[in-house]
Amino acid sequence: MGRDKLKRKLQFKPLCTSFGALSCKSEDTIHLLHEEMEALYLMDNQGLYQADAASQMEVSRTTFARIIKNAREKVSMMLITGANLVIDDDKDEYAVMLPSMKEDVLELGTPNAPFLMLYRIHENEIVDKQVLENPVFVENKRPGQVLPLLCNEHHVNFFVATSIGAGFKSALLSKGVYTQSKRTFLETDLFTLM
Repeated sequence: MGRDKLKRKLQFKPLCTSFGALSCKSEDTIHLLHEEMEALYLMDNQGLYQADAASQMEVSRTTFARIIKNAREKVSMMLITGANLVIDDDKDEYAVMLPSMKEDVLELGTPNAPFLMLYRIHENEIVDKQVLENPVFVENKRPGQVLPLLCNEHHVNFFVATSIGAGFKSALLSKGVYTQSKRTFLETDLFTLM
């Protein structure tokens, strides 16, 4: 009897979980495991070496090599055969960063607002809330220079602000952070991002 599979550490939250060919319809569906999506994200999007990516997922390097091999085979089969691809999203936790004009209450602002509110959501509940001084405001830097790295450091999945420039949006997306522009935002809106 084989042993149970160990739980992987998953940080990336896919926004889209199903894909298919536009020019032909297929009845076949390939299922990409969330751990396989995480491996693709870490190696092919973030550019990590296998050892570093394995460490982030808290698996051995040989296990990571197997996961990434399976993931790449599934994606290539989807492209070659035109089959549909579905990501089995196992992550019920995500993090949201919002620039705020006030420290004690969320008042959504632009990316250069004085504070950054960081929320961790688990099974539709706020499990952690932190308020950080915004380095863009404090150090007078451009949002695209510091916030993508800060989001990556805090494993942020979503960044919401009143306005987001195209270059900044692109810099965040390159780190796997999805963006949304909203005029107003309440804590209850945290559960509607998905």
